[in-house]
Amino acid sequence: MPERYWPETVILWGAGATKSLGLYATKELIQLVIKINKNDFSFLENKNEKLKNAFKKLVIEDLTKDSKLSKIYDLKALATIINTNTKLNMHELFTMLDQLIENGMGFNAFCNGKTEFLRVERIIGAKRCLILLIEELERLSVQSSPGYMDEELVNPYYQFSKILTELMKEEAKCFEDRGYKRDTRRFYLYSYAIVSFNWDPILLWNIFNAHKEENDNPMYMKDGLKLRLFDDFGTRIASTEIGKDESEIWYTSDESQCKRVNDYKYPSRIVRIGKILFPHGVFGSRICPECGKYITTFGAKWDRLSTEVFGPSVFGGLQKNWKYKTKKECEYRRGAIECPYCGQVTYPYDMPLIMQTLAKKRSIPPLEEIKTEMGLLMKNAKHIIFAGYSLPFDDIMVKTFFMSSISGNDKSKLKCTVVNFDENYSSDVEWLKNEEIEKYIKSNKDKSVVECIENVCDIFNIQNVRISLKGIPDVFMENGKCSKDKIIDLLYPKEYFQEGFPVERD
Repeated sequence: MPERYWPETVILWGAGATKSLGLYATKELIQLVIKINKNDFSFLENKNEKLKNAFKKLVIEDLTKDSKLSKIYDLKALATIINTNTKLNMHELFTMLDQLIENGMGFNAFCNGKTEFLRVERIIGAKRCLILLIEELERLSVQSSPGYMDEELVNPYYQFSKILTELMKEEAKCFEDRGYKRDTRRFYLYSYAIVSFNWDPILLWNIFNAHKEENDNPMYMKDGLKLRLFDDFGTRIASTEIGKDESEIWYTSDESQCKRVNDYKYPSRIVRIGKILFPHGVFGSRICPECGKYITTFGAKWDRLSTEVFGPSVFGGLQKNWKYKTKKECEYRRGAIECPYCGQVTYPYDMPLIMQTLAKKRSIPPLEEIKTEMGLLMKNAKHIIFAGYSLPFDDIMVKTFFMSSISGNDKSKLKCTVVNFDENYSSDVEWLKNEEIEKYIKSNKDKSVVECIENVCDIFNIQNVRISLKGIPDVFMENGKCSKDKIIDLLYPKEYFQEGFPVERD
């Protein structure tokens, strides 16, 4: 029989999980773009003065007056399109732009008392500008000072990552004691996986740092080999090594490496790996326009508070510490990343981000591969956690994909945890279950939270659903610190896993 071990718990990580960091939700982003269009920068009022001025300069000068940049990222075209209907939501705006681009059509706009026709080339520039503004707004949102995130806000996520790392060490020791062979999925696959529907890499960066700290001072297994912990992105991604000045290709880990490194014939060290997927893409990544390879960058240094993990900005003031490594990057700048495979220069508009759109688009092979991996994770999961992720059931493609992925699961056994946030909920009840869920739905007025819960209960057996309304990170915090017991209860509740943690893999 082939090995069919998969992570028992799958965490679906959404915008609600990082809201406490200051990151904007999609609804907020479209409103900010509309404000920018009106030269209203009031949302920057409490921002660091240098960051505030840098963002204003990008919008007022670079995207409007720079002869090259303003053509690539056409802010004026975007403003013209938005002015025709300021009630458009992000979903509708991207759908309209994609349909026009796909059909090679322009846009006839009547605004400010006159008609202006935008050719398809300018529609492409408008879409590029919209994506750029989203990226720069999110990069800006998490910076407390130029180049750095707020340590107090990030700490819960760092502590969360540290405890996850500790748990995977404990799991390795237990699996070894049980006799699980280290070159099999039964041993080397983490019992949790993360699917992030966010574009920001903050959780990933904290897990990276937690793993590095552990790998620099590793635990020894029974045969004296060091344990190393890594991450699998569900596809092959190339980067340059963090902390090195050279731009030599550096690969992220995957299962094939685990198989080879853990081979009993050639003992050197022992590797375990955790799945962390970004099916909608991630800031700082690129698809090379020449060779088509998927590349990314995590910056030049190991600093968990650095915003370099967002990748280079088109404007240096918004990514203070960024260092261009290669001769081409130094020459072209403006967010340039040289492809380590073929040497072509990539820019922010080569970033493969999946936006909310109903338009049919050419598939992006690496993201399709990640999507396939995501489907397998959900299909084989025993416990699915909605961590700040609300099923967007207005998007029929997401709905059908999700439902088909779990259609083969035994609904009487598949467990579900929902972590959402309701500021008006004041009960001491840790988890809502069964009748408590139904009572909350009937009595609550927060439409977005209720809709999320109803969507989940439409798919899962309500007897197998539990709900926390504390939000992320409060659901795993206790007395101002991240609680190991609460994280175990979140990922591996005894009511779902009778054996507790570490899980049994029969």
